[in-house]
Amino acid sequence: MKDHPSHSKDSIHTVTTFQKARLQHSENLRQNIVHAAAALLQEHGPEAVTVRRVAERMECSTKIIYNLFGKKEGLAKHLYLEGCILLSQSFEAVPQQTSYQQYFRALAYAYWDFGMTQSSFYQLMFGGSFAEFKPDAESLEGTATAMKQLIDLIKAANEQELLQEKDPLLAVQMIWAPLHGVIHLYLGGHLESEASAKKLYDHTLSMIVQSLFETDSKR
Repeated sequence: MKDHPSHSKDSIHTVTTFQKARLQHSENLRQNIVHAAAALLQEHGPEAVTVRRVAERMECSTKIIYNLFGKKEGLAKHLYLEGCILLSQSFEAVPQQTSYQQYFRALAYAYWDFGMTQSSFYQLMFGGSFAEFKPDAESLEGTATAMKQLIDLIKAANEQELLQEKDPLLAVQMIWAPLHGVIHLYLGGHLESEASAKKLYDHTLSMIVQSLFETDSKR
């Protein structure tokens, strides 16, 4: 007599409930809509990001976008968080340096590059290009996460007593404000060329290093 193959009671199929499948579908759709809005933002600037134009790009009704994001502010928030991811990736791509000052300069230039190459995201995040959108707590947390490398560097330098300003948060603000100012002036058309803006940025960065850092040391 031939033995019949035994059958396991464990199913090889994974069952996804209707509710879970619907949530997954909504999340995938939401992410695709954010990508469509991001494409419009990068191609045509903030003024092009309207619910109607995003719906046209997605070939869907505006009702779907309103259902997923509420008003335009909801879509702007997701774009803001997408920008935070891009900024974080820019900082993470910077290799750590043996010198605090050299590492700080490298991070500062990564911030400059982000402002130049992702100017539409930069203006949305830091330039108020979406008048209807004001960053909420989650958005600000996204900014802090994006700038983690810079924050961690300042904290580490402070622990080594290499900063003249002993309050790490104030030190970060002292760095961010003038560097942002140069980029914002350039993107706003107040500086004649990228070359002149970059020269001013270099000078501003050197002044920050001189005023903030004590004599550098090796880690």
